[in-house]
Formats: sequence, structure tokens, C-alpha cells
Amino acid sequence: MSISKAVLNKGLKHVLEPKIVHAGYIVDERGNEVQITSSMVRNVCHQLLKQCRTIKS
Repeated sequence: MSISKAVLNKGLKHVLEPKIVHAGYIVDERGNEVQITSSMVRNVCHQLLKQCRTIKS
């Protein structure tokens, strides 16, 4: 169901309610599972962007 249909069928408040999100995990060097945080994702994106800019130069 698209968002517009969901808004029409259930109302905007229901569509905007927070939903359960499954967390992602990685394994560190010691073999422990570590939850991936939004700051980790931002950091990796910035590093990749920096590398792309370096390659273009």
C-alpha cells in the first residue's frame, strides 16, 4: 500500500506513528555483536564522500 492510500484509509496520525525498526548489527574484531548506530552510518558516508572527492581531484 502506498503512503497516499494509507493516509486516505487510516488517517495521517496513524501513518506517522513510530514503528518498530529492526536494528542492524556488525561483528567487531573480538567477535562481539555491535549495534550499528546512525552516527556510525553518517561517519562511513562522510568517509566515502571524502574518498570520492579525492578521486575526482
